[in-house]
Order: sequence, then C-alpha cells, then structure tokens
Amino acid sequence: MSAGVYILTGYLGSGKTTLLQKLLAYLRKQDGQVVVLMNEMGEEDIDGEQLQGYGFPVKKLLDGCICCSIQGELTEGLQEILSTINPDHILIETTGVADPVDVVDALTHPELYDRMELKGIVSVVDASRFRDLNSRFQSKSSLVKTVRNQVKYADLLLLNKSDLVAPDALEKVKAKLVELNPYAPIHVTIQGDMDLDQLLQVKRIAEKVASERADDRTRGPFVQKSIGKMSAIEKVKQSLGLSASEPSLYNSIETFSYHFTYPVDPEKFEDFLWDLPKNVYRAKGYVLFKGRAELISFQHTDNQVHLFPFENFGPKMVAVFIGEGLDKEKIIRDLEACYE
Repeated sequence: MSAGVYILTGYLGSGKTTLLQKLLAYLRKQDGQVVVLMNEMGEEDIDGEQLQGYGFPVKKLLDGCICCSIQGELTEGLQEILSTINPDHILIETTGVADPVDVVDALTHPELYDRMELKGIVSVVDASRFRDLNSRFQSKSSLVKTVRNQVKYADLLLLNKSDLVAPDALEKVKAKLVELNPYAPIHVTIQGDMDLDQLLQVKRIAEKVASERADDRTRGPFVQKSIGKMSAIEKVKQSLGLSASEPSLYNSIETFSYHFTYPVDPEKFEDFLWDLPKNVYRAKGYVLFKGRAELISFQHTDNQVHLFPFENFGPKMVAVFIGEGLDKEKIIRDLEACYE
C-alpha cells in the first residue's frame, strides 16, 4: 500500500504550522501512522518544536529548500521513512518560498514514485497580505511568481486570517484566487479552522477535470442541452468570460510513471526527451541503452537534457513525467517508438 502525501504550502507567516498542529491533533484520534516532514530555510528549527507531543515522528530538513538545494536529503529521508515506518500519511510542510512545481519534482524520485501517492496540495493564503505579495509594484517578480504558483497549483485553498481584513477587501482577495485557480475549493478561515476531514478527502484538480470531461462525453451535447444544466467547467469558463470551445484550464500539476520493458535506442531516446512538449516540466528516471551495459540516469528540465551513466543497478528502469494537461497516451507512444 502506498503512503498518502499531503503538501502544505503558502507564503511565510500564512498559518501553515497552525494548520498542521490542528491536523495532527485530529489525526491522533484516528487509526494510522503519520509522519511529518518540515522544511525550514535556516539552520535552526523554529516551527518544528511546536509539533512535539503529538505522538508522530517529525523529520526536519533544515538550511535549504526541498524544491532545490536539499532535494537529495528529501529523497533520503523519504527512503528511510518508507522502509522503517511504512506510514499511512506523510505531511510535508514546505518553506514559505517553495514553488509547488519544484516540490512535486522533489517528491517524484523514480525510486520512490510507486510507493507514494500525492493526495493533494493545500495552500494557505494570508488574506491580509496576499494583495501586496501578489503586486509586481510591491514585490520582486520571482516572489510574485512563487506566491501565484502556490495558489495556481493548489488542490484546496485556505483563505486564512480573514478576521484581519474588511469584508470588501476579503472578497477582492477571493476573486483573485478564483481568477488564478478556478477549480480549487476555497475555505475562508481564522487560525486555520476548517473541517479537517474535508482537507484529508481533497481530490486532485486534474482528476476533477478528467471526471468532468468523462461525464460530458457520456452525456453528449444534446443530452446536456435537454437537461439544461452547465457543468462545473462551463460555469468556470462563463465566470471568466471564456467560450465553451476554448480549452479548459488545468491549473494542476500531474505526474505519471512508465516502466521500461526493454533497452531503448540511445539516439531516439535523446531526441524523444528534446521533443517533449512545453507542458512537460520535468522528466527523469533510469533506462538501459541498446548495446550499453551500464544503467543511464536521465533528467529533462527547462529545455535541458542530461544523460549520464549510473553505476548503482538498484533503481528500476522507469521514467517519471511531471507537467500540466499531459497527453499521457501520446507521450507513451512516442517513448515506445524508441524501442524500434
């Protein structure tokens, strides 16, 4: 059985640790093993001290961000957790400056991918500061991008500290969240108070979109008209001024893995990596090349491809893909053409 992973993200001081404390208190009353991974940028652990006493293991990743400088440490920590504890839930609280795309990248190590399932990305938004943080006049462009991505890629949003802003200002923040991410449920909270069972039952946005599309195909356009009801996707499009013919917004990081069955042609495989569409943000894994004895580790990111021999034959021959709106079938077809 794979461990369910929940990512708690949100800018510095938004209330992530307070939410995590309440979630741990809730889970302590349930059956199951829980492990917490806390990431802090500095050398000293501040928030982690607040989580002692809940009865769950807490692993602290300090002096770096799991989305970049200490990805390897995260992988090693997860390997240790999965082999020694075998938890039901893994709760990861990121640094306030972590980009969810990079955090998911850090989690999807090919050796660990099949042993974990990303249940959802929960983003905590500080209602009193979001408009300033989201303004290019007030913040650096890199910060604005990170803050927006924390909203854009969330599967569930907590609009926290709602008591610190006037009602009209709160509605403006809420409208901006819907503009950035029209699919994620928004829970307006004070000190992170919400129905925690709803949080644990969060569903990936990509799954919701796929379900909506499947329902629409099953009903067909004429059945839809006779029922006289718009799907959730159509309602979102209407609220954003989009026509029904325009492509749906995904706003969700998707991942999938592919297990190689044979060695591949090295030139075709390298071409395959270079030709991956722009909506594939990351591709990585281990593969065997025809006529070569050593295992090859490969990485694709930001229009860069890296291939290098890997002496350890422990890893499986597997590829992991991360992106938005992925055409899984086409990617697999193109990949399997490398066997020929």
